[in-house]
Amino acid sequence: MQTPAAPRRELNRRATWRGIHAAAVTLVLSDGLSATTADSIAGHAGVSRRTFFNYFATKEDAVLGTRAPRLDDDDLAALAGPGGDDFGRVVRLMTAAVRSVFLDLPSFTLEHRRLLKRHPELLARIDARVREAEALVHAALGERSSSADPARSERADSDRALVLMAGAVMRFAFAPDADGVIHDSPEVVDAAIERFRGLL
Repeated sequence: MQTPAAPRRELNRRATWRGIHAAAVTLVLSDGLSATTADSIAGHAGVSRRTFFNYFATKEDAVLGTRAPRLDDDDLAALAGPGGDDFGRVVRLMTAAVRSVFLDLPSFTLEHRRLLKRHPELLARIDARVREAEALVHAALGERSSSADPARSERADSDRALVLMAGAVMRFAFAPDADGVIHDSPEVVDAAIERFRGLL
């Protein structure tokens, strides 16, 4: 039985992504961050400069394996689900946005910690991507009310507070365990939500 073209294309895309990311990590660990360029990463990965920038916006993204956050239709549909649990829904939306920054969040472990220890300036790129995820979630919340809504301003403040709290819950949920492993299952996120709900 032949594999459909779309999944094969996605597998090829992921293989190219991983190849560029692995080349970036190898070069930074051997040559340092400042000596590593997008061109040297592309050359080491065996891809063109254009292909590099089709996958990563910056060399820092290539080293960290990060990309711009995104939310799919299912993520956004869950935000409008039944019930009044805005807190839980916003935390889940935030975790979806942050997960999307990393192709494989649980694999962001020992090697990346070595990189961050040697090059703490890379933390700024992670922080920037998380802030982009927060902005994406805040925009999604803002789309729930019309510009004519008289309570829109008050709701915007509440939404901003929800996003900031969701960020704290997400950081708690995604903290590496003693072995440096990140557990990002829905059960871990749900347990973090309940922990914070109990505190609040």
